[in-house]
Amino acid sequence: MRNLFLIADAIAPSTRWRDAFADGIYLTWDVAVSARIKADIVWLSTAASGWQELLDSALQQFADLPVIVVSNIPEEREALAAIVAGARGYCHAWSSPEQFQEVAQVIGRGGYWIGQSLMLKLISAVNKALPKADNLPEELSEREAEVARAVATGQSNKEIARTLGITERTVKAHLGAIFIKLGVRDRLQLALRLTAKKEAKEKDKKEDKKEE
Repeated sequence: MRNLFLIADAIAPSTRWRDAFADGIYLTWDVAVSARIKADIVWLSTAASGWQELLDSALQQFADLPVIVVSNIPEEREALAAIVAGARGYCHAWSSPEQFQEVAQVIGRGGYWIGQSLMLKLISAVNKALPKADNLPEELSEREAEVARAVATGQSNKEIARTLGITERTVKAHLGAIFIKLGVRDRLQLALRLTAKKEAKEKDKKEDKKEE
């Protein structure tokens, strides 16, 4: 997976970004476009003046590629502006190399990355009514159902681990299995899937009552 960082106003990627992607390239907009650089993911920074215009241009020029926005001082309003404009990800410009790689993996699988805080708030907003354990997809194991239900309330991996008395590594393993079984790519899609399932059950119940 090749990563391209668009440089504007001499804003180059952090050393951590470069450590994360040894084969990553960072070029000015003009060079990247004229050279017809091939990449899988495009990155840009909000530190550049007019970053939103740059984002719009990147989305048009690299129409088939996901664009990730990085910020030196991440904040929710900016994150939402980036996602609404069409970015597929938003994260701290000085994330750890491992974090950058995780972001790229999630985006590469078709998911979104908007930072844990905003993601958890969105999840809580779309799924305030918790589905009961017996309403969860049957293909999930009992423990996976517990993890899925906890994710749907907006809990972080650390909180889930503490609540269930397991390690964060185990939580991640369960999430990986849940994503595969339910055909979702990230926590938000999982919450939406569970919410849709609950709404469908409630609709069926209403239809049954009408028939009676």
